[in-house]
Amino acid sequence: MTDPRPHHYRFAHRELARQLLEFGPQVTSPSPSGKSLLPALVQLWDTLGETLPPEDRLPSHGLDSRHLEVEGHRLLLVTLPTPAVTPEAYFAAAVLPQGAKAIRYLTLEHAVNPFDGTPGTVLGEWTTQNHLNHGQGPSPVADHFVTAVIQLTAPKKRGFWRR
Repeated sequence: MTDPRPHHYRFAHRELARQLLEFGPQVTSPSPSGKSLLPALVQLWDTLGETLPPEDRLPSHGLDSRHLEVEGHRLLLVTLPTPAVTPEAYFAAAVLPQGAKAIRYLTLEHAVNPFDGTPGTVLGEWTTQNHLNHGQGPSPVADHFVTAVIQLTAPKKRGFWRR
C-alpha cells in the first residue's frame, strides 16, 4: 500500500478542513462582490506546499470551487486535484445544513477494497476533534457527492407526530 502524498493529504484533510471550520457559515455563501474563492484556495495550496520538501510539492491543477444551494442547504464544493492513492480526496464540501448554525466539513476519499482491490470511495467527515468514516461513498462525480452530503446532513424527522 502506498502512503498518500503529503501535499494532497494535508491540504484536504488538515489545512482546508481547519480553515473552513474556523471561518464557519460565511464560507458557504458567495462573496457579495462575486469574487471567486479559487485564488484563495490556490494560495492556501501553494503556501502549504512551501512548508514541504520540494519533492513532496504538487501543482494545484484541477483545484476548483463553487457555491451551491440545494434544498435549503448552502455548500462550498471544492474539487481537488485528482487523487492518486487512498485516502486522498476527490472533493471536499463545507455545508451549512438548513436550519443549522455551524458548518460540517465532508470529503469524498479515494478507497480500494482490501479484499479484491477494486477502487471505490469513502465518505469522510472532519470535525475540530476527529475524523469520521461514514462508509462507502458514491462514484467520484460532483453531483453524486453533493447528493450524498445532503442526505447525510439533512435534519432527521423525529417520529410520526413531531416535525
